[in-house]
Amino acid sequence: MQTASYGECAETLDFWLNECTLDEAPSAAVVQNWQQIFQSRGNKFLRLATLCQQWLNEDNTQ
Repeated sequence: MQTASYGECAETLDFWLNECTLDEAPSAAVVQNWQQIFQSRGNKFLRLATLCQQWLNEDNTQ
């Protein structure tokens, strides 16, 4: 997430937040870390940070 291209990050994030099984899903702490990385990368990565926040808001961390 820190050095991958936007496309790679978007594809990876989509898998972890939307496609993987519940037992494979990342923890809230991991998603918060990704969110911080995307925020620090700025520009179009801010969209990915927003997706992380939306996932966290939906309480997918059960």
